[in-house]
Amino acid sequence: MITRLLTVAALAAASVAVPGGALAAPAPFHDNFDGAVHTSLTSGLNDNLKHRQGTGAVTYSRVAGGSVHVNDPRRPGTLSLRGDTTAVRLDAPSTGSTISAKLTPAADGWSSIVLARSANSTGHASNQDIDLGLVLRANGSLEISQPGKPPVASSVKARGSYDVTLKLSGAALDLTVNGERRKIALGTEVPTARLWVYLGAGSPTTAGLVDDLKIEALNSDALRKRPGSALRYYGYLGARGHEVRGHSNLNLVEVGSEAAAAHQVDGFVVRDGDTARLIKKHFPGKKVVFVVAGSQIDDAFQVPAEVDAVGFHDYCAGYADLEARMAKLEERAPGKELFLMPEGSPQAPCADRTDADLESTQYLHLALAQQYPSFVGFLVTPVPATFARTADAQERVAALVLGDARLSG
Repeated sequence: MITRLLTVAALAAASVAVPGGALAAPAPFHDNFDGAVHTSLTSGLNDNLKHRQGTGAVTYSRVAGGSVHVNDPRRPGTLSLRGDTTAVRLDAPSTGSTISAKLTPAADGWSSIVLARSANSTGHASNQDIDLGLVLRANGSLEISQPGKPPVASSVKARGSYDVTLKLSGAALDLTVNGERRKIALGTEVPTARLWVYLGAGSPTTAGLVDDLKIEALNSDALRKRPGSALRYYGYLGARGHEVRGHSNLNLVEVGSEAAAAHQVDGFVVRDGDTARLIKKHFPGKKVVFVVAGSQIDDAFQVPAEVDAVGFHDYCAGYADLEARMAKLEERAPGKELFLMPEGSPQAPCADRTDADLESTQYLHLALAQQYPSFVGFLVTPVPATFARTADAQERVAALVLGDARLSG
């Protein structure tokens, strides 16, 4: 158990670090930014990834500046970047030579695509830790920048939006904007084996927009489940289905709720065997999950035969205590699907836990769950209105669980 515990600790740390696994054969990537649920907590950035990308759930991280939104009702179907200097990084590196996107700079601002071997940049085209920066203004003026080299200026006919394609070949850039092609000699060769992609914008008044992002090849292995992991569910208990539909595939409710009566759920949570038997009789096609506190899982613990799965919560528990509960539950519930229930809000006896604490809790549970093949998923609850980091972590864990498609074809 000690060896496994050390492995889990390392995995939990890796879950919050910049991704960077071994390279694999690449495949195309596309994000149309459609269908994300835009909420006040996460603004849609990492919601509905598997469906809007199609080729795999690849997350984004805001690395600089103001606010970032996806599918904002005011700007549907786009990534919008607000603030004087705002940037996001795609959390998997490009491994090909061609990148394209539709950019809409603010009238008084700019939009940018920046490529860097560093995953720790703030993504600005003037940074010294980048390999190539493209800045496009609303009037069609362009600037290509590289560290230590004079910028290369160009321009195209002014339009409202610009379809931009960058194709790299050694020390040459083949740039196409709205069909206007430019061959640009670069001062320094840009290696394409592994480049992080940053999308940026700047304006004091208006958001810059990005749509239809395409990357010829992308390595997403570091964002996928460990080999042998049985994780396949990311579920919510008592959530509004429309708010979590983009990062959940299991909507459960307590018996007796209005949603349950309307049959608008995937299953039910029960707390005792009698209720489990009754629910299974009346709703044979619904999943029935027996939920208990971790303290109940001991040598005498019994699982009702009628339930499909067992979930447990152990608020405030650390690595060792959680792992001990998981091992005991595997022993006491053979053949049942098992769920972890990481808390999404402060609970007694550690009600003083912060947003950052609960963010780490999500990754801790993820690391542990991947060590135990009987554990098939997570059941979580909506987070408080101010816990943006916890909400973001929930979406990232969901992306890993639900994003089965590797970009390796």
